[in-house]
Amino acid sequence: MIICSYLIQRTNFMVEDYGEYDLLVRVAWLYYEEGLTQDQIAQRFNLSRSKVVRILKRAREKGIVSFQITGVGSNCLSLEKKLISLFDLEDAMVVPLISEEKVRDTLGKAAAVYLERNLKDGELLAIGWGRTIHKIADHIRGGQFKSLRVVNLMGGLTTSLFLNPYDIGGRLASLWGGECYYVYAPAIAASEELARSFKSELTVKTAMKMAKLADYSLVGIGEVGRENTLTMMGYINLPETEILRRNGAVGNILAQFFNLRGEKVDCELHKRIVGLSIEELRGLKRVIGVAGGRRKVQSILGALHGRFINILIT
Repeated sequence: MIICSYLIQRTNFMVEDYGEYDLLVRVAWLYYEEGLTQDQIAQRFNLSRSKVVRILKRAREKGIVSFQITGVGSNCLSLEKKLISLFDLEDAMVVPLISEEKVRDTLGKAAAVYLERNLKDGELLAIGWGRTIHKIADHIRGGQFKSLRVVNLMGGLTTSLFLNPYDIGGRLASLWGGECYYVYAPAIAASEELARSFKSELTVKTAMKMAKLADYSLVGIGEVGRENTLTMMGYINLPETEILRRNGAVGNILAQFFNLRGEKVDCELHKRIVGLSIEELRGLKRVIGVAGGRRKVQSILGALHGRFINILIT
């Protein structure tokens, strides 16, 4: 099965209205197609029953519902059910893709909607890093939480501020009225010995312990090639990238490479990482993987087969 949001045909759907539109389609689907009661839907989305009634009315007014659900999102919901069943996921969110050029922005908006819909005040969110994760922070509205906490899954970067987990975590915590707990070390140390030294520091161990207790964790899924962020930032060079590909690597999470079967592919870089391993991700409560587009199909499949994530936004 091909897994990617590009399977959804291009429509006139306005991404700017995605949060409202997505909720209209989901509520309509659950009520008319799944047969849930208004009370059950209200409980699922933490809404009042009267709010559900208004949503169903608005869905009809918008033309999403006639005698059947006609919104483009209904196709996405069908794919979500298949993904959840096929890969034993806790949840999935498939979004319509306007264009390959806008894939990160589209996913960023969708993931922001998902987080603000599912997180609860006082909970702890652990975050990774990358271009897609950065886009999520761009689209968080903020204001609805009073004490939501954020912790980093790995250390920081010395370059590229907009990709830095320190910057992303701080922005999210500020928007949500909470605190961010940092891993005060580089994400990738200069040597294996230095990485061990950083990981032995009390502040780093405390942050890593917190990350393992997170209610939700959020990671990007990278590819292997010239467009890979690790290659673009100089952490690995093109010859090393080519060796990884020849050895079967199809993707990476938290700067750790894996093959299509979800097995870790040997790489010297892994020994220098200051952060959680992808094996440790399997033990976390809810790990959200965010990725999409044609180039990421194998990367997503590898992450699913490896069970590094149990929630997919694509």
